[in-house]
This record gives sequence, C-alpha cells and structure tokens, in this order.
Amino acid sequence: MNPAYGAPIRIAFVLTRDLTQHNGRTPILSHIIRTLRRNHAVDVLRLRSVMEAGGIWDVAGTLLCWLRSLALWQPVPLQCLLYASPRECARLTEQIRQCGCDAVYLDTVRCQSLLRSLRRALPDLHVVTDFDDLMSRRTAYLSRNRLPLLVGHVGPHLPRWLRFLAEGPLARLITAYETATLPAAEDEVVAASSVTILLSTVERQMLHQRTKVNTTKLLHAISPAFAVQAAPWRSAPSLRFIFIGSDDQLQNRTAIDYLLKAWRTLRPMAQLHIYGRQNRPAADVAGVHWHGVVEDLSQVYQAGSISLVPALVTGGIKTKVAEAWAWGCPVLGNDSALEGLGITNYPLVLPEDEWAPFLTQPSAYYETWVQAARSGNAFVRRALSPDHFERAWERAMHPIFFGAESSHLLPAEAMLSSAEQALR
Repeated sequence: MNPAYGAPIRIAFVLTRDLTQHNGRTPILSHIIRTLRRNHAVDVLRLRSVMEAGGIWDVAGTLLCWLRSLALWQPVPLQCLLYASPRECARLTEQIRQCGCDAVYLDTVRCQSLLRSLRRALPDLHVVTDFDDLMSRRTAYLSRNRLPLLVGHVGPHLPRWLRFLAEGPLARLITAYETATLPAAEDEVVAASSVTILLSTVERQMLHQRTKVNTTKLLHAISPAFAVQAAPWRSAPSLRFIFIGSDDQLQNRTAIDYLLKAWRTLRPMAQLHIYGRQNRPAADVAGVHWHGVVEDLSQVYQAGSISLVPALVTGGIKTKVAEAWAWGCPVLGNDSALEGLGITNYPLVLPEDEWAPFLTQPSAYYETWVQAARSGNAFVRRALSPDHFERAWERAMHPIFFGAESSHLLPAEAMLSSAEQALR
C-alpha cells in the first residue's frame, strides 16, 4: 500500500460495457482497474441494459420510468433509459451495500438511474462518475450537422429492427431528443456525484461553466496514459499513411469516408493503410489497403508511417493521436483531432481542405514529418505518462481526499488534468 494514497479501500467498479469489446475506451478502463487493484479491493460489476436483462418486468419498469419522467417534464435521455431498469438498479445497489464499498465508479452519464438509487440507499457514499466525453456536446454536433447516428457498443444488444430504426429512419429524431435531454441529465449526475471525470480539459471547462451546482463539486480532466513505445523516426525508405479505427464509431466512419474520397479524387502516390474491424464492405480504391485488426502495433507504426486523423466529430480526446506519437510517428490532424490535449506549437494542425499537398507530395514535407514526430513523442513522455494517470485516478477514487474535513487539501490540483500539471 502506498501511504500517499491513503488506506486500502473497497471499490465497486460499475461498467455499462463489455471489456472484451475492443475500442478506444476499453484499454483506458482496463488501465484504471489495474491501477486501483494495486492498492485496493476492486469488484467489477455490470449494469446491464434493459435489452440484456431482458425480463418483462425490466422492460415494464423502464417504460414506467420514462413515462414518469415525461409527466414531470424531466425526460430521461434514451441512452440513460437503456440502463434505467428499476430491478437492475436495485440489484446493483443492494450488491454494493452488502459488500460495504467505500467508493463506487460509474461508467458515464448512462448510470443516471443507478446513481439516484445509490444516493437514496447510501447518501454518504463516495461516487466517482466518469463521463469520458461530454455526450450532450457530441449529440448536439450530430444534430446540428445532420450526421448519422451509430449506436456503438450498445448495438450488439439491440434487436436488428430496433438498430435499423435507430440508425436509419429515427436517427434525426433520436439525436434531437438526446440533444434536448442530455444537458439536464449531466448536470444532475454532476450534482449527485462526489467527483466527475472527463477526458478533455476543454469539455471540463464547458461543463464547469454550464452547470448550476455548487462550485465546490470537483470536476477533473484526466487524460489517457500512454507509455512511449518507440523513439520518433528520423528516416525511412518510404512514406505511407495510416488510419486506425473501427467503423462502429461514427468519428471513425466519417474519417474513413473522408480519406476514401481524398484517395479517389487526389490519387496520392503514397499508400493509405486502414486498420481496425470494419462492418462495411472494403471499398476498392486505388492505393488503399485494408488490414482489419492487427495485434502487433509495431507493424502498424513502422518507420515512415504518418497517421491521418481528420476528426469530423468533435469531443473528448482522440486517443489514436497520442498512440501514434507514443510509437514515434507524426500525426496530420485538424483542430478537433488535437482538442483537449494541450500540445503547443505542433506543426501539423491544419483544416482538412489544406491537406492536399501533404497527401500528394509527402516527401516535400519530410522535415515537417520528422519534427512533428519528435514534438508529439516528447509531449507523450512529458504530459501523458502512466504515472500521472495512475496518481490522478488513485486520488479521485479515495474518499479521504474529498471528505468534508479534507476537501481543502487538493482544490487546485483536483481542477487540473495530469497533462496540465506536467506542463506547469
């Protein structure tokens, strides 16, 4: 036990997703769990969606919850409603009460109904809610730009007909409803949580400015951690472009579509290699190669690789940016791609409509690629180290740092992300 983190405690780590599903979020969650288990007892619990629970009483209870929220003019967002089964929330609340947990981790705003149940049964419990991204901002962006809706990791649990309706005919209506209802849900969860975590410093500030709750409530921005895997490459026999991401996620699907269009119209001589599980048929575009899931990332981030991140969906932190830097590769991205990271003077932050010369004449920018690889690699080493990440999560989860008698201990540090602290 590290005395800097207080005595060992028991933590209930509540997830709404399956850690065996591979996406950008699951490695972060696994890292948090490993970190906490070094000093504490951690019980990983699943809050099942109403589709997973599957009982008639779960469906009826969830429907009643929704109708009640509409009658009170406090409509529950659909993504929260999916995890609002009263039986499921009662089951987990009782499990947490019986195990005598000192602290609880909740996986995003989707745990709104469970948090209500916990506060009724255990009002003094230390609850940390991890928002990840600010979903109200994400859905507002989708609605405003009339972008498609993808149900993400929830998809496998939905009937095909419901998933078709959600991602097709009802997509605009759903995004409009979520845009209207999520801000109030987020504000409620912040008010009821002891600590609220986001990935991005930008979104932490947005939430801090919007929320009407007592300002002593602590909002953290804890950036994901990346261990440096390779030195930045300085020379390579040839240059190639890469993109990593499954089209399950809207941000990846829109980026892939943009890159395919660029290779069709600009016809770059350099090859584009796309990695990750794809649900759509691989498009046959000259110079584009599809690799699926690759376990050995050293094969992806080989010398001469340039990661492309045309982030057309704002929000959170794009972990593929930091991952490429950690492997010593440069990233060509736009403002959305690097938002929340806090890196300064990075040479390759450009609007997508200015990318053409970099894609068609990459050799002309060789020194810029090398400089960007060096700058990003140094930033990861300095600001996104596992040590910063682990220390921040240890402190966030321990009640000793946030009780009434000790809330004065860390007010300034608690409002800083690990990246910001490293750069002071």
